[in-house]
Amino acid sequence: MFSSVGYEFQPRHSIQLILITTARSRIICSATCNEQPACHTFDYDSASGRCRLFEADQTVGSIIASTSLTSVVGNVLILQSQFDHTYNQSCEACQEDRYQYCSINGSTCQCRPHTFWNGSVCLLQLFENDTCSQIDACRTDFNLTCATEYGQFSVCASAFTIIQPNITTVAGFYNGSCPTSSTNLTVLHDPGGIAVSNNGTLYVGDGSPANVLLAFEPNNLTAKQLFTYGNWPTYLFVGPVTSSIYATVLELHTVVIWPSNQTIPKNPSASCSDLLHLYYPTGIAVDFLGNIYVSSYYCNRVTKWNSNGTNATLVAGSLSATSGSDSQHLYSPYGLFLDEMHSLLYVADAVNNRVQRFALGNLTGVTVAGGNGQGTASNQLNFPSAIHVSQVDNSYYICDYHNHRIQKWVIGATYGVTIAGSSTGVAGSALNLLNGPYDIWVDPNATYVLISDANNCRVQKYLLY
Repeated sequence: MFSSVGYEFQPRHSIQLILITTARSRIICSATCNEQPACHTFDYDSASGRCRLFEADQTVGSIIASTSLTSVVGNVLILQSQFDHTYNQSCEACQEDRYQYCSINGSTCQCRPHTFWNGSVCLLQLFENDTCSQIDACRTDFNLTCATEYGQFSVCASAFTIIQPNITTVAGFYNGSCPTSSTNLTVLHDPGGIAVSNNGTLYVGDGSPANVLLAFEPNNLTAKQLFTYGNWPTYLFVGPVTSSIYATVLELHTVVIWPSNQTIPKNPSASCSDLLHLYYPTGIAVDFLGNIYVSSYYCNRVTKWNSNGTNATLVAGSLSATSGSDSQHLYSPYGLFLDEMHSLLYVADAVNNRVQRFALGNLTGVTVAGGNGQGTASNQLNFPSAIHVSQVDNSYYICDYHNHRIQKWVIGATYGVTIAGSSTGVAGSALNLLNGPYDIWVDPNATYVLISDANNCRVQKYLLY
């Protein structure tokens, strides 16, 4: 297909230009494009013979008026019929295919680099800020992903950007005391759980009297209020598939899922009589199958729920809700971290002042941090409220709540190192101090952490490197 004369192609990025050559006709220029699997568009100027090939089309570039009246633009026509009998078939089906290939270690026909499968054809991947509708629609070589906002795919975005200085406040503020009541969306009253989506949106569960779910866009101190709970949203989790926000609501003894407003269990009550009750739920995690892991600090256990909340099984702690300090008991479990890749669940065992690791399917836990009594020594914890495991630097990041510090505990070590707050357990409101750090989120590259600094009514960002 060719444009009218007097037009040329303008790519979004210089990297999209594959080749500049000369050709005796636009048919030869077209044939040159066809020989290059990455070529989706070309322009040809018959006056000069210039032939340019682009790894681009009008979704990632533009056809504009040319200074040459003899310039035309041509593009490769892509039809569903070209993929009907080849995509995801054995490699023999696409040996000489222009649009698909088999990677060195692959066994089926897939879209070529910089393209993605939309269910019908292979389309060019998009660039930053382009609107996208599936997770692989963006240029992965630019470290882009189709970010989600409020549970919906939105735009191609890079990782949450990092700014100096070393410590900054990214939500809320402390002005001598936390506000008792305010409708100002720059204010936090009693921040609890925090979570961050793929596009860098920070979600905060703000407690009494607001009891709301707030969303802070990157570098924006003014929140959007998304939902009002009937009680304190204790911990939050962003669903790995749907990007729904899961919240444990403490004194309502339930999990609320936004935006569907589904509640688990369906008939909540303050009871530990069976596994289908959540008495004061705290930590929460969700796996890729939609199973929901919830700790109940009053029932001294962690249960795994199916996605519709009709069935629960015990994964840690006591079936009878009995507290204890041995390897098969918990005492007021709080934050959770699920390492789905290795089938491991980590529990902040708060009153036992330790972090326990459970292999899924095994009710016997292993102490991986703390467990040496309550105290401020480097091998001790004092009411750990949250745990995050980083595979990047092989470390546990622990909210040491009553010690007002964050401990980084290298996997296998016998002690932790203070990376935020006071190593001696002193509370404070200065920029470099914490007062009741309740929850933590660690950047996937382990370059910074976000901390819910509860009693200072703010969320703090600490650069790690």
